[in-house]
Amino acid sequence: MDLQQAKILLEKINALHKSVSLDKGEVSNIERDLMLSYIRQFYEAYLNTDTSAPPQPMSRPVAPPSPPPVERTVSEPLPPIVEVEPAPAPPPPPPPKPEPVVVETPAPAPAPVPPPAAAPAPPPAPAKKTASAGVEALFKHKAAKELSEKLSQQAITDLTRAMSINDKLLYSNELFGRDMAAMNETLQQLNKLNSMEEARELLIDIAEKNDWTEEERTDVAESFIKLVRRKY
Repeated sequence: MDLQQAKILLEKINALHKSVSLDKGEVSNIERDLMLSYIRQFYEAYLNTDTSAPPQPMSRPVAPPSPPPVERTVSEPLPPIVEVEPAPAPPPPPPPKPEPVVVETPAPAPAPVPPPAAAPAPPPAPAKKTASAGVEALFKHKAAKELSEKLSQQAITDLTRAMSINDKLLYSNELFGRDMAAMNETLQQLNKLNSMEEARELLIDIAEKNDWTEEERTDVAESFIKLVRRKY
């Protein structure tokens, strides 16, 4: 048996095994075939060994001399290291307050006193509408003397309700050209007025337009104007 050859093969086997171990056990096909080849050669080396030769006594390995004992000296324990935190830095001093700047403002000049405004002149009174002599005669008012006349001049609040159906037909036919709607509109306007003077301005235009001074209509016109006067 060639022990030198077997030793070389064993070293190759150990080296290859160590290399495979370093790869975390991942064995490639080449490494596996190479390992089997080394093992086969190592096996054949021992298989061809001559067993008739007497076995050589194994030499006992000589142990290396032991090192002299080291004398251990007990040292005093070091004091614990205490970490000292640095003291916080003092806060910076506050900035000095700026001194207030006093700005002297000149005293305001006294405002000029405007002269008293002249009182506005009262608006001119509206000119009284002039009418023909015949229409003016319709508005002449005679004071009531008899008790019946006084009762017939009592105040009313609504001209449309103070007339009977016959009166409405009479006034519409004689004074408003048979136009009942025009008469009702005139009565509503008269209800909204505040004085007989305002009513007079409205009735003068209607009287001129519908010819209330005609002899056949004067009595009816005077009766209608008396009724209107009771509203105010």
